[in-house]
Amino acid sequence: MKKVFVLLCLLLVSQSALAGYSLSLYTGKSFNQSLETKNGLAIELKDSNHLAFSIDRTIDSARYGFYFSNTESDFQSSPDKNVEMQYFMFQSAVEVPLSNHINSYVGAQIGANYISPNFTSSDTFFASGLYGGLEYLFSDQARILFETRWLATIVNNASNVSCALPTDENKQCLWHFDGDVFNQFQTSLGFTYRF
Repeated sequence: MKKVFVLLCLLLVSQSALAGYSLSLYTGKSFNQSLETKNGLAIELKDSNHLAFSIDRTIDSARYGFYFSNTESDFQSSPDKNVEMQYFMFQSAVEVPLSNHINSYVGAQIGANYISPNFTSSDTFFASGLYGGLEYLFSDQARILFETRWLATIVNNASNVSCALPTDENKQCLWHFDGDVFNQFQTSLGFTYRF
């Protein structure tokens, strides 16, 4: 019985190694675009930390998969107001080896940004972006990485995330995107395990 169990485990491990999947965990800093009220009053979101993970299928020098990131940013002028953003993205990248132990990669992503302010209702927006990075290979399975992502959320001001019209700076409209695109940049350190 033990021999059958060991053979079954070896078969599963070898099949998963052939499958070429990877799991990556990230942490880093998110840099936010400023926001503007309908009356032209500027609202600055504090830059914040984020946590993220991705699950990818790897084929030769390419990979594709799913990316999730979560960040929460406070308003600089109103610390009691904050916005949580969750990105759900499909991504694809091409890897370029630079040496025996260093790879670079560049890719694109498309998906949604679920924006949840603590002062009004939440809404989901279309998002896309580009990313790239470097990874150091400890082995074929274990890697550490440094990457940068540009995330662009397509917004419109007719969404559920809305605001009122007061002109007093202390009672200003709390939420309004400046233009049709909200830009966010992420820099991350991460760890990838391929199996």
